[in-house]
Amino acid sequence: MKNINIAPQADRYSENTLKYYNNLKNIGEFDDKLPNVGTGIVGSPLCGDVMKVQLFVGENDIIQDVKFKVFGCVSAIASMELVSELLKGRNIEEALKLTNEEVADSLELTELKKHCSVLAKECIESAVNDYCAKQNKTAAMISVSEKAVTKIKELMNEHNSVGILISVLSGGCSGIEYTLGYVDEIPSDKKVFECENIKFFYEPDMEILIKGAEIDLMENAFGAGFIVTNKNHQSGCANCTCGCFSNK
Repeated sequence: MKNINIAPQADRYSENTLKYYNNLKNIGEFDDKLPNVGTGIVGSPLCGDVMKVQLFVGENDIIQDVKFKVFGCVSAIASMELVSELLKGRNIEEALKLTNEEVADSLELTELKKHCSVLAKECIESAVNDYCAKQNKTAAMISVSEKAVTKIKELMNEHNSVGILISVLSGGCSGIEYTLGYVDEIPSDKKVFECENIKFFYEPDMEILIKGAEIDLMENAFGAGFIVTNKNHQSGCANCTCGCFSNK
């Protein structure tokens, strides 16, 4: 995999994109056999950009260094250079919270080139998952507020539930919506993520849409319910509907 270094046309790219493209500091690679190196590769040479990123992780899961290689356009290379700088000093959970919108906004990417920031985000997730697999760890996927944890455990006890099923719906102006439901028996066809001693089950092919989900408790005069948001998948309208509503 090689980086394409053809001189870009300045009028096609923002000043910030060209700044990172023309000052590449993180091109290279680590030995992917090392237990503290997470490697992620996304994209396809048949349809465009291919990205490879490697995270060199130290104590307390802090990312000490980042190396990358890109086969693709100026925006793809600049996206990975920016991401490499932003990840240094973060822990792996913080790395997963970096959104493609942050990358796109920082580089002032056009709508046509925003897919480069999405690929960069997916590449980070792939590298973190690879590192966690080597360490026999589970990468943080869902965060739950303290109030939501208390209410979920209360409702699970009332319904004799073994966990919560988080599902993804799509369509309409909302783009992506999430639903929550009770699980009576541990399903063999679902993946599981445990947070605060609560098991969350989900479809394996929905993992990329569930990563980064944040569950909070919404309370008002009419009762209480859960709201799920995900900065990785913003939409123009409210992007969650949850099934685990309850009265106070």
